[in-house]
Amino acid sequence: MSAVEPFSRNPNLIAPHYQHAQVELKLMLTGHVYQAVPDVAKAGYAEHWQCLSKYGNERVDIELEKTELVRQGFAQLVESQPGCIALAASVHELFVRFLSCLDYDKRKKIITTTGEHPSILRQLVRCQDLGIELVLLDPAPASNLVERVLANLDDDTLAVCLSTVDHTSGHQVWEVDTLMAPCASLGIELFIDAYHSVNVLSFSVAEHNLQQAFVVAGGAKYCQMGDGNCFMHVPPWRDFKPAVTGWFGVFDPNLDSPSAQPLAYADAVGQRFDGSTRDMLPYFRAVKVFDYFRQQQLTPELLHDINHHQLSTMAVAFSQLDLDPKVVRLSTSVEFMGGFLSIKTPFATALQAHMRDIGVICDYKSEYLRLGPAPYLCDEQLLDCVEALRESVAAL
Repeated sequence: MSAVEPFSRNPNLIAPHYQHAQVELKLMLTGHVYQAVPDVAKAGYAEHWQCLSKYGNERVDIELEKTELVRQGFAQLVESQPGCIALAASVHELFVRFLSCLDYDKRKKIITTTGEHPSILRQLVRCQDLGIELVLLDPAPASNLVERVLANLDDDTLAVCLSTVDHTSGHQVWEVDTLMAPCASLGIELFIDAYHSVNVLSFSVAEHNLQQAFVVAGGAKYCQMGDGNCFMHVPPWRDFKPAVTGWFGVFDPNLDSPSAQPLAYADAVGQRFDGSTRDMLPYFRAVKVFDYFRQQQLTPELLHDINHHQLSTMAVAFSQLDLDPKVVRLSTSVEFMGGFLSIKTPFATALQAHMRDIGVICDYKSEYLRLGPAPYLCDEQLLDCVEALRESVAAL
């Protein structure tokens, strides 16, 4: 029996652990946006409530312990070190802190694509009004995007901001591992959005030669933690001093004066990019989910294999429908897709609405209908979703 088989059969091996979400009764294909949170996370809510209501100042020690466990969990997930991991409620917070550590005195050019997540792209477009030269590349085709980025590097380039998976089409960006060396040789900072890779594709900062890059991701999608848990791997051994800096960015807020000059920063480079007082509930929840994934041996490698099996299962079933490619077609082969099945169609809006009406929840971006499975769904559910797509195409 293969390692994937217990997740493909009905009942799915882990589906009973998501009783509150009722994953066995739903056809939810939004795993690339939000996956269901396992039932064990509920204990995190109770623990957080007890911490808030029972303790006074002592609760800080408990919260710091949870913070470090989350830092360690994300570090292990992407093969980083806890001291290199910065934490925040959103990728946007981390991106703004990244932007604030750059040296704008001599360089003004930032290279990115029009397909980045709005958390990043909206901020960069606004930065043009502040004197930044923004080079906006077309994300398609993703297969040669890195080549096109490299062609635009020069001595005036301040940073490159890129995703490992195109936000709209879901196509993987190949050869990201070749970016760091040429960027480093020119003194260019590299910022990688890996939210659509972590815990679903085979990805780590070590595997992709990104130890000296800034790499962000978070818990709302494939990590099953819900909102409020995002992280950034910060390059080690460098003296970053972000201008946007909260009181968590200091070595010891009880001993170091915020008015001291020069301003004190933490020894751990990741902590320098931490923010300030935050809602701790997501961290209590995340610790429970990290524990659950370890207990169930849901490693990134296994989750990658499950996802690949699920996409392949849907792709084969879709191909057997023999639908008119002018109406609906796979946007690329499964080998080039990220964590969701990407279907190109001029009728994406109508198809998504009809599928919703007959009980299948998915989403779309532009001309891409996006079907995102999750490890708690069995093959039978996935095939039912493909049948729902057939019905929806017929209804057009």
